[in-house]
Amino acid sequence: MEHLVDLDVLADRLRPVIEQWRHAATVGPLTWRDETASWPQPITPDRADIQAPESLGLTLHRHDDLFEMVVWTGGWADVGYLLNDEIHNSRPEFHDVEAAYAAVVEQVEIFLA
Repeated sequence: MEHLVDLDVLADRLRPVIEQWRHAATVGPLTWRDETASWPQPITPDRADIQAPESLGLTLHRHDDLFEMVVWTGGWADVGYLLNDEIHNSRPEFHDVEAAYAAVVEQVEIFLA
């Protein structure tokens, strides 16, 4: 997979806004998947366990609503959330950290609105 997004930089950029989101929802830990791990590739909140980050995950819970997003270093994200008993899915694409950051923030803000 081509590495368009440095997931470590993205995680660092997201940490301050994640703290803001904690006022409106329960935010789970950032989770990582290692591109070099053998199948099935484990998902872990411990970045130290990861040699080559392939994905960065984020979850939020608010009442009965659930938001899940996985950002892939290849330049896209898988987004799914349950909001007011309706399922929403999207797959934003981007080519760098700034655009990935903007996509994550936009999707979470839609969920929290």
